Amino acid sequence: MIKLLLFLKRIHYVLLFLALEAVAIFMFARNNPYHNARMINASNVVMGGVNRQISSVDDYLHLRQDNNRLNEEVATLRSELSHYQGVMDSTSSLSIDSRFHVSPLEYKVARVVRNTITKRDNYLTINRGTDDGITPDMALVNDYGILGYILDCSKNYSVAVSILNMNDFRTSGKIKGSEFTGSISWDGIDYRYVELTEIPKYAEIAQGDTVVTTEYSNIFPAELPIGTVENFELVNATFYKVKLKLFADMSSMRYVYVVKLEDQAQRRELENRRR
Repeated sequence: MIKLLLFLKRIHYVLLFLALEAVAIFMFARNNPYHNARMINASNVVMGGVNRQISSVDDYLHLRQDNNRLNEEVATLRSELSHYQGVMDSTSSLSIDSRFHVSPLEYKVARVVRNTITKRDNYLTINRGTDDGITPDMALVNDYGILGYILDCSKNYSVAVSILNMNDFRTSGKIKGSEFTGSISWDGIDYRYVELTEIPKYAEIAQGDTVVTTEYSNIFPAELPIGTVENFELVNATFYKVKLKLFADMSSMRYVYVVKLEDQAQRRELENRRR
């Protein structure tokens, strides 16, 4: 405090000069309409620039909040779209049998707080749990493709099995537009690729074909994208082993959707009775 007072004492003549200069300019401009207008205009330009910078900083500070709100809206719209698709499918006159319909899906947005891709068995952690309606075996997806499924939940967090998990992850996939299905798994080599196996040798496959999920899964909805065919080979002259490049970038995920099949519990209970 003493140093500050000593510093002000040393420059008090300069401060007094600047204050008197400001008063003189103000008095001059006040008594001269032209110069008064020029000063007001210059002041407005300066203040406009300052206000724009303040607004930009405020927008930046609220980016996460705005992004969360937009993701919540997208999740709601996805759920509503799924509902209407189910209704349209069940009432369409073009349907082979109106009893067969697409089950409505419920989407919930979540943020990834932990993700591994370098281990043999990889997992994801999201910031949503049982308090948010998350339960085990719900699918985890993003705008590009499937990511995994929920394994365990606490009140505020959930752990999911990643598609990059050699032991715990399994689902079925098919070439889009065909009915030939196989098993999706990871070989533990490259986080960008998974394998589709057990595709019959008489199936038509081409590089670049899209692979999607099937109706056989009671976790993932049908027709969700998985990846594209990178290459394939015939094994024992009986079935194809297909290398798929994932649509989803497993190394950089921030926000995901947790998807629940409406009839999931009913279907699993019925299937378990027959085992």
